[in-house]
Amino acid sequence: MKNLLNNVMASIIAVILSTIVGLLLQVLGLSTQLSISLALFALVVLFLVFGKFYPVSGRWLTLKLLEQALSVGLNDKDQTKVNFKKKIVEQVLQQSSDVSVKQNNLITVFANQASCEPTLVNEFRNARKIKVLTIRGEKYFLGHRSLFHDLCFLKRGSGFTIRVLVLSPNARHITDELAEKLEQSSMKEIQLKMQLVFEHLKTMSQEQKNFEVKCYDETPIFKILLFDEVMFVSSYVQAKNDDQVKMFRITQEGNPLFTGLEKFFDDLWQKSQV
Repeated sequence: MKNLLNNVMASIIAVILSTIVGLLLQVLGLSTQLSISLALFALVVLFLVFGKFYPVSGRWLTLKLLEQALSVGLNDKDQTKVNFKKKIVEQVLQQSSDVSVKQNNLITVFANQASCEPTLVNEFRNARKIKVLTIRGEKYFLGHRSLFHDLCFLKRGSGFTIRVLVLSPNARHITDELAEKLEQSSMKEIQLKMQLVFEHLKTMSQEQKNFEVKCYDETPIFKILLFDEVMFVSSYVQAKNDDQVKMFRITQEGNPLFTGLEKFFDDLWQKSQV
């Protein structure tokens, strides 16, 4: 449709110009027959010229018109018109930004885990290979209100694997200083909560053969949730991680970061205990 309109516009302009050429030739005293012949020749030339240069000149003219229409001068006194022009420019910039994000979707940034929880649930539901690296895991697997507990029952068939790595209740990382940062009464309180969650995860692994759980004894660095070819990752840079730290969605295709983080999980899995 756009090309058709361009061709029509170019044809109209060419016909007008060729008509003007014919009239000028008649004014100069040339015969009507010769004027028509020369006008037709001019029309052919104009068709060829406009067919080649009209798209470029049309874009140039459009840009000039937009610049003139949207420019804001120091002498503009109509504030309503100025604000309207600014809104148009802001909308164009926003649309351009959205297109850029869609084209570069290897990494998507979320403000925190809460902002992407619906996406996490959907990815878990559709995945066949699932790997979770976290500290305790109660938000994911403890009870019906957790994100993934009930969905695990859909993964009991062959072809599904769920591997969960949680921090050992006896890990050296757990100290009274950490308890103070987490606003817990003591290290013992943290260990008790972690032990209860771990016992629940072990029960799930006994009831579901393709659900495996292990404990690691290293300082937590990353939170990783891997669903087939999509991964969500954040870093434990603050004590209250979920609400204050950004989470990144990473795709596998063409992304070496995905491969490196999955290897990090696999190496930690091999070193960890049941």
